[in-house]
Amino acid sequence: MISTIGSLVSMNIEFLQQPPYATLFILVLTLAINMVMSYANKRSMDLPAYRKMMVEGSRARKEVMEAMKSGNQRRITKAQNRQNELMKEQNKASMGRMKLTMYVFIPFILIWQVLNGFFGQTIVAYMPFNAPFFPEELTIGNWYLLCSISVNIVLSRIIGLTFEIDPDDSE
Repeated sequence: MISTIGSLVSMNIEFLQQPPYATLFILVLTLAINMVMSYANKRSMDLPAYRKMMVEGSRARKEVMEAMKSGNQRRITKAQNRQNELMKEQNKASMGRMKLTMYVFIPFILIWQVLNGFFGQTIVAYMPFNAPFFPEELTIGNWYLLCSISVNIVLSRIIGLTFEIDPDDSE
């Protein structure tokens, strides 16, 4: 056991610091981290209830806008009160997701320290085009951010954590 760990530590893994290995390694790591987070989010929340709450929130916003257009102060107050109630419910649901994020955040900080120590300011990827907020040569921070955003959008859709509110649902 100790010899196996020793051989892994003594392995020359410097090749992971250079593209394309670094690029793919960080992408796969990002995918794994986001899959764990998405799965945990799905398991920790009642998705049908969350969707219903979002549809009701959309309806409430629409009611407030229609009430404002009508100018009827009683109707405006009633619609705003309903919207405030729904916002409180949505905040409670969001707190569960925030707690989960906090539980994952501490291990992520440790992983990030190891990765940052390993990669440092090494160029791990290159942008194929000019982007407004990213340099052409990407370090681990830039590349991880791009990968995380992209992977999270796709995984959230696949797992069902995000959805479109149909116009029929909000009426």
